[in-house]
Amino acid sequence: MSPELLTDTSRTMRALVLHGKEDLRFERRDVLRPGPGEVRVEIGSVGVCGSDKHFYLEGRASSDIVSEPLVLGHEFGGRIVEVGPGGDEARVGQRVSVEPLMADPLSPQARRGSYNLDPGQRFFGVPGTDGALQQYLNVPAENAFDIPDSMSDDAAAMVETISVSLNGVRKAGVSAGSRILITGGGPIGLFAAQLAFLQGASRVVLVEPQSERRAKAASFGCEVSADLASVDELFDAVIECTGVGVVRHDSCLKVAPGGRAIFIGVGAQDASIPMPAIIEREVSVQGVMRYAFTWPTVIDAVATGRIDADSLVSRTLPFDRAIEAWTVPLTTEVKTMIHVNR
Repeated sequence: MSPELLTDTSRTMRALVLHGKEDLRFERRDVLRPGPGEVRVEIGSVGVCGSDKHFYLEGRASSDIVSEPLVLGHEFGGRIVEVGPGGDEARVGQRVSVEPLMADPLSPQARRGSYNLDPGQRFFGVPGTDGALQQYLNVPAENAFDIPDSMSDDAAAMVETISVSLNGVRKAGVSAGSRILITGGGPIGLFAAQLAFLQGASRVVLVEPQSERRAKAASFGCEVSADLASVDELFDAVIECTGVGVVRHDSCLKVAPGGRAIFIGVGAQDASIPMPAIIEREVSVQGVMRYAFTWPTVIDAVATGRIDADSLVSRTLPFDRAIEAWTVPLTTEVKTMIHVNR
């Protein structure tokens, strides 16, 4: 059965739709009632991710290719305004942060606890599943995590970003006394730095060419450098967040024997790494694919002030001006947020 149209006066809504490279358009779309197991979320803030920029500029991000109109937006939260048949009516009005990853719970990967590796997963805001740059979105009720009123809409959206960083820090094996190198001072790198300290790292060095991002990293306790070549020591783990080929290659040379190289940034489809250093030092190389079971942990860390999310927001845009997130570059940008229903 097709989703039911609303019968009240809010039958249509605005959506920002990507039709191809550098072709974003506002459109009117039908508002659909949530189905069983779903809730309808009135969207609050939506974060603009690097992958969103790749979709706009290149028509693809990693292996995902835009072949039909797509609503972007996978970093988001909002307020539940309707529940599907049989749903908990008490949740109406609750503010939430939404996990955009939807895996098959019966897949072999989900059964072993790695639902982020399910090859059949759906993901809001990537080809095949419209995202949150629209006024309302129906989401699985179990993907909508309650947040306290003390948590901002922007922070609710950034739970997704922090979750990626948390997965990387976990794979890096950060513990008391760890020495960590992070390449890239965007949101992923800055959140990874904060999380590394929370896990007990004694030193975090962050490499980033943009001075404003270095200053932000320093405010979190990082030692900073503008150039990887000037970092002349080895680390227990490197967390590579740029996706830049030469940075990925050279960061591997900064890993101590028996250490780990963690790749979060995607970049080009093919990449080079220094195999003699990898083999002779027995460096473990690990990719990071999204996250699994992170939302409650991250919400608690943000709500209790152990992670600073809000200070990373460098620009906010009303929905009417959302296209500027792609067409008007901000040289000091860390994170741009779009306020959809304000």
